[in-house]
Amino acid sequence: MVRIRHYAPQSDLPALARLLTEIESIDRDGEDTSEEYLRAMLGWKDFRPELDAWVAEADGKLIGYAAAFGQPSQRCTVYSVVHPSRRRKGLGGQLLELTLARARQFGSKTILVYANERNTASNQFLKHLGFVPVGTSGTMEAPASIEVFPFEFPKGFLLNRYAEVKDTSILLAALNECYRGMWGHQHNDKPTAEDLQSPGFLRHYVAEDILLLFDPGNAVSGICSLKAEGRRDQNDNPLDLLDAPGVIRKYREEGYQRQLVLAGIEHLRRRGRRPIRLEFWGEAENALEIYRAIGFEMTNRLVTYHKELE
Repeated sequence: MVRIRHYAPQSDLPALARLLTEIESIDRDGEDTSEEYLRAMLGWKDFRPELDAWVAEADGKLIGYAAAFGQPSQRCTVYSVVHPSRRRKGLGGQLLELTLARARQFGSKTILVYANERNTASNQFLKHLGFVPVGTSGTMEAPASIEVFPFEFPKGFLLNRYAEVKDTSILLAALNECYRGMWGHQHNDKPTAEDLQSPGFLRHYVAEDILLLFDPGNAVSGICSLKAEGRRDQNDNPLDLLDAPGVIRKYREEGYQRQLVLAGIEHLRRRGRRPIRLEFWGEAENALEIYRAIGFEMTNRLVTYHKELE
């Protein structure tokens, strides 16, 4: 018999890591399934596992997991996985429906969910439930030997570290405007006093590793964030993390993503030479071509699906 209940991290976390690792070994979705990552999730703002996440168990083992992650923009990202040996029996649909019900409690209007483009069954499942593909997200990687080509920004543009800027309103404006319209990025056009005082983004990236681009009018126009040894490969070797840059719509087609990525690589190189993982959400194909030209290769690509809640 299968039992579905709320996720209890204190007792479930090691077993959940094992389940997700088994699933990842088969699906190859590029997910971080470590206990360390699952513990870090517990610190995510507004994520309450006792209300927002569920596990399915049978014969004393976890066989499924689902979670809903609400956003201030009235979007909700949902996640649902089932062990391959237990698929095609309705469990995935049950778990997904729990996340949709939770999204309605959040007051969410839009649902986002991701599926590996190679996973035909998952993509068909989501389309059958009325989800519509709206973009792609994923990861690209470059070797430690990647070359940092010479680069410069147009006259009047200035690149600064956030540690030099130290203005939370500018950081929040960058996160909102530079990624606007790119599915998968969180937006918050009405930040609270708490958001302005302590943006959640600074829990993931330190001020020294956030690069901000200002145009000739001194308006923030681009952002690129980095983390030395921010990820691990399948052999547990450290990788540097580069969050794919955002550029405001006015300049998005000018290709400034190239300079931002090269500036990011140069910044990371000051702390050593390691392979680099670039993570992207909602990128246009021309931006992905820029990253390929620099030396990044696609390692994992997900289809972003969207559905409006009734």
